[in-house]
Amino acid sequence: MLSSFFSKSKPINYIVVALYMLILFCIAQYKKGVIEESRDIILIILSGILYILPMLLLNYVVQRNDLTEKGTYTILLYAFLTALLPGSLVNIHILIASAFVLLGLYNILRLKDEKQIKAKIFNASLCIGVATIAYFWSLGFIVFVYLGVLYFEPKNYRNWIIPILGVLTVYLFANCFTLFFYDSFFAVGAFINTISLSFAGYLVKDHLFSVGILAICILFFLSVYLIKYGKRTANIKPILRLIIAYLIIAMALVVVIPYKNTSELFFIAAPLSIMGTSYLEMNYNMLAKEINIWVFVLIPFTMLLF
Repeated sequence: MLSSFFSKSKPINYIVVALYMLILFCIAQYKKGVIEESRDIILIILSGILYILPMLLLNYVVQRNDLTEKGTYTILLYAFLTALLPGSLVNIHILIASAFVLLGLYNILRLKDEKQIKAKIFNASLCIGVATIAYFWSLGFIVFVYLGVLYFEPKNYRNWIIPILGVLTVYLFANCFTLFFYDSFFAVGAFINTISLSFAGYLVKDHLFSVGILAICILFFLSVYLIKYGKRTANIKPILRLIIAYLIIAMALVVVIPYKNTSELFFIAAPLSIMGTSYLEMNYNMLAKEINIWVFVLIPFTMLLF
């Protein structure tokens, strides 16, 4: 039974989820079109790595911070939620940005250890800065860094300045890169995107199903997560609030991003998979749980193949 299999945390579980993600990734790449140059092959391989490896980082984050039990439901849900967005699987900019935002989350949650606070804040800011270079709207996750400072170390005023220094450091290195290779400064004006509240891009037949499924998952998983939030101990609640903030920031970015084609929804997958795990770990009818997991596994295939 899948529910019993994914309730454990063994090497075979990670291999199975990685193979599942790889199959879905290959289908998405195949549907994208024909490869014309060897450079395209390199980009596809890099995209595959950037898609699968963050799954292991996400699992490490949730296990290290006791956000879930010692199973692999979270990474299974992450694979399911990301595969609902085939456009993002072929968008290397989104994959890079999402991976670095997740690294930023890892560094912020480490603030609870109360060691090397400034270094962790700076590292998280660097990660958000690099994500912003790949995908401009990732800059919104700098709010997440400030929330980490607010929850864990708000009294030291230097901590509030560090995120700005981290982003400026990335900007400095970006200028060094463009000056060395292109003999010009990094063009900030051309880099900044406009804001649009139009959702016309979601009204395409291929996108409506993905958006609908994600909307249902957000409403249901978030509701369960908030119910269970009240039962958790006080020392873990700041981390749980950060996960909720992660989802809210990702959703806010979706609202203002000008060119909506569902790939921007990729940022929602990580926090939502953590919340969804709270539901799968509940004690309820085993047959219903088994059906739920099979539905999660099979839906991406129906989207990609039909």
